[in-house]
Amino acid sequence: MKFFQGVKRKVIIALLVIGSGLGLLAALPATEALHALSSNEFCGSCHTMKPMVETFANSVHGGNNSHGFVAECTDCHLPKSNVVEELYVKGTSGMRHLWGEYILGMEALDYQSLHPKRTEYVFDSGCVNCHKDLERRALLATEESEPADWTHNLAFARKDNDPQWKCSSCHYDIAHPQLEENMAKRAEDKLRMNAKEAFKNE
Repeated sequence: MKFFQGVKRKVIIALLVIGSGLGLLAALPATEALHALSSNEFCGSCHTMKPMVETFANSVHGGNNSHGFVAECTDCHLPKSNVVEELYVKGTSGMRHLWGEYILGMEALDYQSLHPKRTEYVFDSGCVNCHKDLERRALLATEESEPADWTHNLAFARKDNDPQWKCSSCHYDIAHPQLEENMAKRAEDKLRMNAKEAFKNE
């Protein structure tokens, strides 16, 4: 009887080791695929993303800073939680963009409808992941602190219960300055070009 119990225990341990190994092997390609499909170049390869690419290059996050630091699109647009949630968000948002670009033939994203929903696709976990000292400074804020620390103190106190207190609620278009103007100018230029072509063909 003890012999069979010993064998049974060894089989269970072997299965756990093999299962863990297979799980790690399966997770590795997933994280590699996530990394490969998350570069700024890949994210900006769609036609509809061109205004975002242009405005990002002019932003503090896009390299327009004294350190030359350039954030990745996924630093803001993917949650910093776990690979399962990251893959889900990456997959669903990627499919929406591909569907719009290649199936619906969208020429541009709708800034007016998407901008008010920005807290849904700009994740606070990304902001805090890079700006690591922000929460500590906010929680220690006093009357002598910087005004930004007071505001961040309010934000961190309320962010879990009030959707108005997300990072992008206040810091909108911080990574894409003048995005609305850029998109409007592109639409005007296209309209002008189409009118010119129509006039030429008359």
